[in-house]
Amino acid sequence: MKNINHWFNTILVSTILILSGCITDEESPFYGEEIEPAIFVSDFTLSDSNGDVFNFDELEGKVVVIAFLFTRCPDICPVVSANLDFVSNELGDLYGNQVSILSITVDPWTDNSSVLDQYAEERGLDWPHLTGSVEELQPVWINFDVGLTTYDSDEDEDGVADGFDICADTPEGEPVDDNGCGLETQQSEGGDVSVKHHPLTYWVDHTTGTIIVDKQMKQRVWWGDEDWNAELVIEDIMTLLEE
Repeated sequence: MKNINHWFNTILVSTILILSGCITDEESPFYGEEIEPAIFVSDFTLSDSNGDVFNFDELEGKVVVIAFLFTRCPDICPVVSANLDFVSNELGDLYGNQVSILSITVDPWTDNSSVLDQYAEERGLDWPHLTGSVEELQPVWINFDVGLTTYDSDEDEDGVADGFDICADTPEGEPVDDNGCGLETQQSEGGDVSVKHHPLTYWVDHTTGTIIVDKQMKQRVWWGDEDWNAELVIEDIMTLLEE
């Protein structure tokens, strides 16, 4: 009987511990990845696409959605920009009044104010696109944990960095388009040919996502660039607005 009571008490205590663990393990209120502990955003000053000075602390009291991109990015950056545009439209009157969006470059060597202005204008984007010197941007990248690597490898030596080059083994000396494809031997029939008009001699790799900052200027939610769900991003924004 004594052994039975000991066994029962052991089971009872184990059950209580398990249940108490379940009760205290609160589920995140966000659909994106919650940033824990929340990271305070240090104020920064950069230049917008009009060449005007932009101070981040002007947005205190608003929820801010921040994306890091560069205009020469051929794949995920335009998708993120389109997603942000969708979010701004869906927010209606909340956008601009209670919610702001920012895009910050990771390629200041190319993305000056006029380049960012052209990028935004071509896509109908109306939020600030920010740039600055490397010295101005580096503390911002660090604050938001942006991993950044630049490289200039060019295996076929056609003047287009491998990150942009979709045509390997271009014949030596043959002029190429923006994709690193020879204008004489590597063009598809009926394809549009875009000849180089901006620097393609280096490539930028950056690891980050879209960060949602709360009204107290703290980083609260992270969305990976390839995990974006615009409607759920809006849900996370609404959750922060209600706090």
